[in-house]
Amino acid sequence: MPYHLEIEIPFALPERWGNTPRWLKGDMIYSVGFHRVDLLSLGKSPEGRRLYQTEALPAPILRQVQAALLHGLGLSELTRHL
Repeated sequence: MPYHLEIEIPFALPERWGNTPRWLKGDMIYSVGFHRVDLLSLGKSPEGRRLYQTEALPAPILRQVQAALLHGLGLSELTRHL
């Protein structure tokens, strides 16, 4: 379906999350408060400082995500504007 998207994450995730491809289901959209979202913890540095994953997905992948979401919302016509 056009609202399903396999994403290859271009950076390493924490070991417990694995580094296999991920699937986005653009027809399953949820609302989440920013106060409930946190960065992925990578553990601690040799000095004891906490390390977090701060890399974002590149723009081409985000455009694919946007297109899948638009398909899931029944707004496929708008994908030509991405």
